[in-house]
Amino acid sequence: MWIISILLLGASFSSFGKSAKDSATQVVTNLSVLYKKGTLKEKAYLDSVNSTLRLILSEDIDYTNKELLQLLSFYRNVVWSGKQNEKYKQEYYTILSNQAKMASRFGEMLYYGEKLRAAEEKSGSGPSITSLMFMADYYNIKNAYAHSLSLYKQNRQFVRNIPIQLRHEPTDIREVVRAINLTGYLGDAAFNELDTFSGNEIRGVITEIQNILETKYKDNHDAPARLKYIQLLNLYKKGTALHLPDLVRASIEGLDQLRADHNTPDYLKNHIEFGVTDNKIGYFLDHGPNDSARRYLKIIEQLYSNMRDPYNAYMIKKYDARLLYNEGRYKESIDTLRRAIEFMDVAMTATVAESGDMMYTMAKVEEQQILMAEAAAQQKKTDQQLLLLIAGFLLLLFGGMFIFHNIRKKQKAKFLEFKLNLARNLHDEANPALLYAKALAKTNRLEETSATVKSELEEHIEHTMELIRSLAQDLKSEKQFSIADLITAVKQPLQKIASVSGFQFIITEEVNVKRFLSHYQFSQLKAILQECILNTIKHASFDHINIRFSNHKDILSIRYSDNGRGWITTEAGIGIGMENITQRMHKLNADLDINNHYPDGYHIDFQMKLH
Repeated sequence: MWIISILLLGASFSSFGKSAKDSATQVVTNLSVLYKKGTLKEKAYLDSVNSTLRLILSEDIDYTNKELLQLLSFYRNVVWSGKQNEKYKQEYYTILSNQAKMASRFGEMLYYGEKLRAAEEKSGSGPSITSLMFMADYYNIKNAYAHSLSLYKQNRQFVRNIPIQLRHEPTDIREVVRAINLTGYLGDAAFNELDTFSGNEIRGVITEIQNILETKYKDNHDAPARLKYIQLLNLYKKGTALHLPDLVRASIEGLDQLRADHNTPDYLKNHIEFGVTDNKIGYFLDHGPNDSARRYLKIIEQLYSNMRDPYNAYMIKKYDARLLYNEGRYKESIDTLRRAIEFMDVAMTATVAESGDMMYTMAKVEEQQILMAEAAAQQKKTDQQLLLLIAGFLLLLFGGMFIFHNIRKKQKAKFLEFKLNLARNLHDEANPALLYAKALAKTNRLEETSATVKSELEEHIEHTMELIRSLAQDLKSEKQFSIADLITAVKQPLQKIASVSGFQFIITEEVNVKRFLSHYQFSQLKAILQECILNTIKHASFDHINIRFSNHKDILSIRYSDNGRGWITTEAGIGIGMENITQRMHKLNADLDINNHYPDGYHIDFQMKLH
């Protein structure tokens, strides 16, 4: 449906009020717009572009290679992004090769013909009539007949099976015409290389194609005329190669008849006129008479007069030199031949500069430029998508972190409120009860003994009250003490005192400093160590203090020592200090080991279980 619409639209490309080329470009652009909008499905879009490009070629609308690459840029992206588009990849290179052939850019035609062949090999589909036709056409144009013959030998079985393919597979007349062209090119190459065996094989294939035309395409006059033209050219090449003048003459007569046939297309009549005139010159130069050769030489000079091609000038001078030689005018023949060689030198130079390797390389460079531009655009698009993705990810990440932070903040606030309520309830409920129990214990003590010393029960109640107050402090506070906090609390005052008093100290940490301490443990241990430091400063002759923290599993060990002599146990001051330390360790349910070796020094070991 869409293909029919496009063909009707393109029937007159000038219907847009623009040049035919601009209108054709607009048609292809409109197809891409329809595909982007979703109006055309992928297959319909690709088929429509292919049909439009075939119509453009039939209308002789000429694009440069770069223009066509840009026009088909979106088409190429669609084809290469699909998974099952091998057929369209091959069609893409066929379009480019056909356009190059139509514009006589033969090096460019070869480049895309080889790209088409590579695409076929990659897909595993084997060679095609189209790719071999482009390659053989180029080799023959460059008189590289050995290359065309090698191409035939490499694909001999495929070429011999062409009639089977045309007979049994669904094909249109365009494929038949391409088969005619291919076999014609290969046959010419075989006979030019004097390989009559291969040439006769190929002529047999051409005969089979003729039978197919007569049965499947009876109403078509173009293809049979072209086939006849190919057969007659092959006959001429064969006669020339085998030195059979009867075959050469039969070929020339056949070409004259074909040119006069009203069913022969006009474009083909023009080809025949050039070809048959050239063949007649060759025939009469070889077999006479010279007058006939001279007459056809003048005709071909007139035909080539508007074509400033050095190669054509070379051919005319070469024929003229041969004719002069036949007439016995040898000096003139040599001079004319020398002039012909000069034209050949120019022709060879021009061929290389215009349509040989340079055109091939130019096509490759222009295609690479388009591909690089497309790759750069795709990379830019990918980079933009990546930036958007990263931005989205970061937005989600920071958003998630913000939400998580708020949730944690709310949870922390609720938990802190719970702790405060728990601490308040514990303090408000337990302390009055313990205070009342203490009062009863004190009253009972006074009534029974009138003693002023606190009983063990009173002391235990006071200790319990102190623990509860410490527990309430832990619950109310956001600060959770650790062994690291204890070390810092000891180190800071030591640094200040040492800077004034001139002694040194070492604190050794062989402990997991991240282990937690309750507020009660922290405050008691801090007081114990400060008491040790105070005793050292007040009573000892020293210049060094050592404190070592270590732990094994849940047991925290602290060793305190200085380089003094120790103490005499009968000295009351020191005894009171040690008693304070002992009482605090008792409240912590910890072990205390005092190693006094007066006058050889001392050390104190503390051990406490961590919760």
